[in-house]
Amino acid sequence: MKKKAILLILGILLSLCLISALNMSGYLFISGWGNGRFLGARIRAYPKNAFITDTLRLLKLRKDNAAYLNSEQILNLEPYNIDALWIKAEVLRRKNNYKNSEELLRNILNDDPEHNPSLISLAYIEYNANKFDEAQRLIQRVLKSKDLEREEQALAFMMLGAINSGRAQSGGWIFNKFRYGTKIKGYFLKAREIAPDLPEVHLALGTFYLYAPALVGGNLNKAISELERAVSIAPEFATAYARLAQAYKAKNDMAKYNLFLNKAKKLDPQDETVKKAEDDKH
Repeated sequence: MKKKAILLILGILLSLCLISALNMSGYLFISGWGNGRFLGARIRAYPKNAFITDTLRLLKLRKDNAAYLNSEQILNLEPYNIDALWIKAEVLRRKNNYKNSEELLRNILNDDPEHNPSLISLAYIEYNANKFDEAQRLIQRVLKSKDLEREEQALAFMMLGAINSGRAQSGGWIFNKFRYGTKIKGYFLKAREIAPDLPEVHLALGTFYLYAPALVGGNLNKAISELERAVSIAPEFATAYARLAQAYKAKNDMAKYNLFLNKAKKLDPQDETVKKAEDDKH
């Protein structure tokens, strides 16, 4: 009887410990070990519960502030949760805080060199710094992945389009402009075909249609259609609203230009494309 009583007390204590480790979102974190695969010295991939899934959905819908707050809540309990670390890094990247975003991304990749979302985010940072060779190298790693998900594949093709666009605009001989410029549209169309539910692929294709010469596929009406699709999927996508404002300005519809510019400014006045669209006003 004494032995049973001791076991019962231990069982109750263990249950209380587990309960105390749960937060209001249903997370369980016990220091020292993870409930997912161990990736390296620290960072771990935990099974995606409802809270993580919802946070990833917020990120996809460009509800970045809410996604960031959720990621911080997760990291308070699971400091090495790879999904939460990447979400935080991706929001920082979107807010042009490239230094801190890159630091987080490289920490993730040190422990999991094949983490595709981090590779894609880091490729964007390299692309933004005009390091096109490094950006393409990272994207090729993604496309060779055995565990490539549909949306990751779409974003990889979108990045290839962006990289070729950057190369085509970076100067050089007319041969280079033809070599890279003619590939842009195909990559963006491929991205849209793979994941038509991603607002980024519609933004990319809409931006191409907006600025490309008609000779290589530029089309103002198609630009507006793609950009309207982007904001219909993600109504808080400031960059897409800014591009839509630019498209309507090119169409000489100043009422809609002002409408979409004001929406973009309200969502994110610090966004680079928003600032550029506002400069176009003057």
